[in-house]
Amino acid sequence: MHFVVVGNSIAGIEAAIALRNRDAHAKITVVSYEHDHPFARVALMYIFCGQMRLQDTEFYDRELYARMRFERVRDLVTGVDPVAKRLSLKSGSYLHYDRLLLAVGSVGRRLPWPGAYDQPGMHHFVTLPDLEGVNAMAKPGMTCAVVGGGLIGVESAEVLHLRGLKVHFLIREPWYFPVALDNAEAEVVAAHIRHHGLDCRTATPIDGMERKGGKMVLKMPDEELPVDFVVGAIGVVPNTKFLEGSGIALTPGGAIDTADNLESVSTPDVFAAGDCANVTWPDGSRRPEQIWYTSRDQGRAAARAMLGDDVKYRRGTWYNSAKFFDIEYTTAGFIPFAAKPHKHQGVGAPGEEAHWQTWYQQVPGQAITQRIVCKDGRFVGFNGLGTRWDHQVFMRWIHERRALDWVLAHMNEARFDEEFVEPFRVLPSATLVDGA
Repeated sequence: MHFVVVGNSIAGIEAAIALRNRDAHAKITVVSYEHDHPFARVALMYIFCGQMRLQDTEFYDRELYARMRFERVRDLVTGVDPVAKRLSLKSGSYLHYDRLLLAVGSVGRRLPWPGAYDQPGMHHFVTLPDLEGVNAMAKPGMTCAVVGGGLIGVESAEVLHLRGLKVHFLIREPWYFPVALDNAEAEVVAAHIRHHGLDCRTATPIDGMERKGGKMVLKMPDEELPVDFVVGAIGVVPNTKFLEGSGIALTPGGAIDTADNLESVSTPDVFAAGDCANVTWPDGSRRPEQIWYTSRDQGRAAARAMLGDDVKYRRGTWYNSAKFFDIEYTTAGFIPFAAKPHKHQGVGAPGEEAHWQTWYQQVPGQAITQRIVCKDGRFVGFNGLGTRWDHQVFMRWIHERRALDWVLAHMNEARFDEEFVEPFRVLPSATLVDGA
């Protein structure tokens, strides 16, 4: 059996390892284009700042391929022929497979302005080539715009600011990162960003862009903003352009449509995992899960399916952590979001009657908040800013269906850095409101 894995990031490499651990004799080929070794794309900002080398972000040792007897192919896949079970490569060669895993990740969503990409100056911050492009362009004293919020947007804004550029951080939505934060939390983050000296604007639509006198001029309803270059941070899209016309079914958004076992719904022996895979969420909606640990889990599940196991992939309880500049962020469980919810996203499934409550507090004068969401009196989700929390504790409490009063009484059990942080306490200003 010849297994071919396209993509050597977390989904692809975890799948390859799982395949080898189960089949000592199979031929396993890993095709990669960006880099010979798996690396953490979430660490690009640290490479840009000079705090880490690319090699420092590699999450397995460089002997992994030899130890696991993987065949490495450093090339770009330009097409797939599912009938012949053959990949076309940029080098002009071909690669045959028996079973194929596409773990090709995502790329930055292009900004929709006509002509924006016709000349240099338009960048993203998602892939290694993106990093190299921004790194070559960004010089201290320049003016740039980061268009779009979210984690990629705030990381781009932070590293460009640290390099000595004047940064305009432009967000279309009424508050920062509405798919993760409510308006109170978002204002805490936005105020902190402004405190660092960035021009952070919300509710800022951009109608287009033109080039004047060597500048990129962003057109807004009441202003024209000239900058040296732009970083687009309006999300990502699956890196699947090369699959168009292959017969492998793609969603309108470009994701590879998969069955419950992560096999293509249209093409036997072709599987997908990671950012490029269209999967079923707990709320019943279908879309990619664009996060590191779900890509890891999908890679492992896809490997089992490729070996013939009966697999039904479903993500468990959601969790994540990040930083907004130096503000720690922890989330766990179900936190309904406000920005253009998907058909089944929001406070319960269609027709469901449930009592939702949200408990919230902010430490006066500090960028520290806690938000707890309850459904029918039981803890279902947590957001925290400004301090570090152990998401595993929150996930256990969610599974144990703890009541709000119990959670509040035990919050200190979920804290990290206990010797450096004031103990959690319920403040007189804390609020409890109906709704989520």
